[in-house]
Amino acid sequence: MAANEGTAGAEERGERGTRRTVYAALVANLLIAVSKFVAGFVSGSSAMLAEGVHSVADTVNQVLLLVGLRTSKSPPDEEHPFGYGQDRFFWSFLVAILIFFAGGGFALYQGITSILGEPVDHGSFLINYLVLGAAFVFEGSALAISIREFRRAARAEGRAFREHFKTTPNTTMKVPLYEDAAALTGLVIAAAGLLLVQATGEEIFDGLASIGIGLVLLLVAWELGTDSRKLLIGEALLPEDRRRIREVMLSFPEVADVLRLLTMHLGADAVLVNAEIHVVDGLDTDGIEDLLERVTREIRREIPEVTQTFIEPHPAGRADRS
Repeated sequence: MAANEGTAGAEERGERGTRRTVYAALVANLLIAVSKFVAGFVSGSSAMLAEGVHSVADTVNQVLLLVGLRTSKSPPDEEHPFGYGQDRFFWSFLVAILIFFAGGGFALYQGITSILGEPVDHGSFLINYLVLGAAFVFEGSALAISIREFRRAARAEGRAFREHFKTTPNTTMKVPLYEDAAALTGLVIAAAGLLLVQATGEEIFDGLASIGIGLVLLLVAWELGTDSRKLLIGEALLPEDRRRIREVMLSFPEVADVLRLLTMHLGADAVLVNAEIHVVDGLDTDGIEDLLERVTREIRREIPEVTQTFIEPHPAGRADRS
């Protein structure tokens, strides 16, 4: 019971950390979007307008992530016996689509039309630099919060930051990291474009900056969409975790062999395990039931994310099935 309470407490702390990350990004992006649009319309900078659309898309993304956090906690029912944990992956995939089209696509369009269109009078560049500076502070603060919460989650899993980023199924927490890093990169690109326009008088640099921002967003959308897609189509546990489960099963003397082991993520903190095992001869029904209960407890102790376990025993004398 204490172990289960500890696991539940860790999951609750992780959930709070995820929400803090999303809320921080939401507030920062909303404030920045308004300031970017004001600066973009005043100066006529396509890069600033592209950045404004980028921030609006990021704001909407955080709302979608909050929806996913809420719906994924719905209890299991007859139509969804394993719960709604995978709903997080769906909303993260929608976020990737939004970043791709509303962020990256618009930025590319804005950059190309700026290059091919008539020159624009930027007027004073001061407002653009002020907005970019303020946005950099806000985005940097949001990124710092995202990194702090992600490091905390990585420590809880006993993994390094980079390893946890590559392996975690918590796409909801990864999205703000992707977005904030892309936003800071976009701000640097936009500032560089404005500096080159101011220094050379060539409007093409503003359009090129917008295209550069678009390419960054397309890359982020692709990476996030790929992560979400793998989980939506039933990604298994990491090879090392599958190996740990197999080792747990074989650690019981009553288990002669593991015939098959299948795993799948049911949510950010939920995993399904399905296995077929060979058991030694001589076990009666009560002995087999007791064995399966002990194996299940040990698997969940070793990997707390395992919430659904189905183990089918076969007599050791039975020929292996292909």
